[in-house]
Amino acid sequence: MNSIELSPTLWRTCRVLAGPTRLRMFGRLCRDPHQSVGEVAAALKIGRSRASQELRRLQARGLLKATRHGRWVRYAPAADPRVPSAKPIVQALRTALARSRPGADAECLRIASALTHPRRLRIAQALLVQPLDFSRLVTETRMPRISLSRHLRHLRARGLVVRKQGVYHFIADPHPLARCLLGLLAETPQR
Repeated sequence: MNSIELSPTLWRTCRVLAGPTRLRMFGRLCRDPHQSVGEVAAALKIGRSRASQELRRLQARGLLKATRHGRWVRYAPAADPRVPSAKPIVQALRTALARSRPGADAECLRIASALTHPRRLRIAQALLVQPLDFSRLVTETRMPRISLSRHLRHLRARGLVVRKQGVYHFIADPHPLARCLLGLLAETPQR
């Protein structure tokens, strides 16, 4: 399988997905696709301008397709073929958000917000190879100790990393979005 360059884009995609309004929009479009900006804005009780901006952010990451119907633009979840990571992410989000299940948005937010920084991606990639103690993580990630500590705290707070007897382990989270993002990281060579 061809490796894809994710470092500049995956953390930015996670940052977009870490927006509660954008996740609610995506979930709504999974359940009822091909809605206009006005329909999405009314359903979420936000202004049209904000709805338009948030939909464009999702579209820019390759997660939505905009189709013009007369004077209306309608949005639907669809992966942009020019964004290699978009297809598995769209599929994972559809699985996680398609049904209005309580807590679905919060779980997606937890996972996406864990990986909203390129340094966290480096930590995840290192720990996906093998569990490491702090000193080895410093060496593997080439990160200053203070930064590494801060990002490890963030990953631990989001439930993706655990520390056992001084060794950090990445947790195999069964959530569809976590499996997808970690799979993409595992396929990508470290820098």
